[in-house]
Amino acid sequence: MPINTVVAKGYISGRVQSPSVAILNKLDQLSTIQNSKIVSTPQLNIPIEVKAMSIESKIMDETRFFQVFSELIGQNYLLSKSIGKPISSSNVFLSNNFREYEFSQSVIKCYTNLLSDLKSNNLFTSESLSHHIDGLAINHSIIGTRIIEFDEEQHFTPARKDTLQHLSGIVENPFITSYIDICNDIKYLQNEVFKKHRIKSSIQKIPKSFSEFTQWLLISNEKSSGYICEKNGFDFLGGRIAQRAYYDSLRDTAHLSPKNTNMKSPLRFSKKEFEDIAKKQFSTIPLPAIKDILIEILSEKYFVNLSSV
Repeated sequence: MPINTVVAKGYISGRVQSPSVAILNKLDQLSTIQNSKIVSTPQLNIPIEVKAMSIESKIMDETRFFQVFSELIGQNYLLSKSIGKPISSSNVFLSNNFREYEFSQSVIKCYTNLLSDLKSNNLFTSESLSHHIDGLAINHSIIGTRIIEFDEEQHFTPARKDTLQHLSGIVENPFITSYIDICNDIKYLQNEVFKKHRIKSSIQKIPKSFSEFTQWLLISNEKSSGYICEKNGFDFLGGRIAQRAYYDSLRDTAHLSPKNTNMKSPLRFSKKEFEDIAKKQFSTIPLPAIKDILIEILSEKYFVNLSSV
């Protein structure tokens, strides 16, 4: 495949924004795999890295997750930029403008209220967000076709909490309750979520709303950065946080659009739940253990039985 910015964009993950960096990271991953020792076990057959990758831990964690997920359901059924199989608009419809989904009136009303709470000016383009999806299962005999997301610390913000509360009225998905609980964890917000957003100020309690959070952000005199800067549709300090919550919501409801036929509701996995079960950082959880935890979450939360796969 010829390397150009369009191709490279499909491999850009997380905070890595430069296509040139994306290319270098991908080459580094390939180099690592070629120099890795392949360990075959009855439980899992995945390359185990014998040297550290020179990419951010976020990308490493997401890559490890999708390596396991791909091995679990079969490589032919999963697309993910983390495993070198980018998702495009030909695979799923995902616009940054909720008006283009042909949603029902109840969903449109939900987005109107949701965006009001996120302080949006509702000025969105028609840009496709398909390449931002973490993973996409396609025509699997048990899972079907649906979006697969691996959510790390930066997703559990006051903005995300507000959107989840709105979505609970139109989306039946067990991740919503557990995700709201994580958003309400003050220690996690201060020590992990703020750390990912480079927010240095301390907060004493969970904000009642995203609006209250943005007021606190201004009072705290936090300097604008790529993590909390203004964004299209959200022209204020903290706009990037609101934008991420909005984009997450679009992935949560993509299956409700008639443009995505035969798509089921998404499967979301928080990095935190893996760490809570394993009682260690995700990067140190052995791949076979990630598989066992993944099977457990699929069975107990989503009622998807893959234990015999």
